[in-house]
Amino acid sequence: MVSETLFLDTSIPIYAAGKPSEHKDACIKILERIERGELKTAIDTEVIQEILYRFHRLNMQGHGIELSRQVLRLGVRVLPVLRRDIDEALLLFNKYFSRGVPPRDALHASVMVNNGINKIVTLDKHFGDVMTELQRVEPKRLVF
Repeated sequence: MVSETLFLDTSIPIYAAGKPSEHKDACIKILERIERGELKTAIDTEVIQEILYRFHRLNMQGHGIELSRQVLRLGVRVLPVLRRDIDEALLLFNKYFSRGVPPRDALHASVMVNNGINKIVTLDKHFGDVMTELQRVEPKRLVF
């Protein structure tokens, strides 16, 4: 069991629920490990919003609602987005936007930093590779 808290990026449940891909199995296994209590994870409120928005854009709102409920049933810790997180996100976005980091990911990073979480399970390489405040954990590294 991993004792430190890992941030669960939106990409993990999205790939787990998506069409067959090279990442789907690893993402499903991560969610199963979380459900069994083998991984201690957190999300912020923006992860749920991101899931809902993605499926809304695909005109699949029901799927977005169900996936959001499934993520919450895993027992992940849900972190709020506070004013201090927004202030930090503005600094991080200003620092990294020219290197392709989207604003929502700057917000995820700020919530992580402000809550003492430095590792994120994600497929998005800019976490850790560009944003040096964080360490990216490749999904396959946790399950294979």
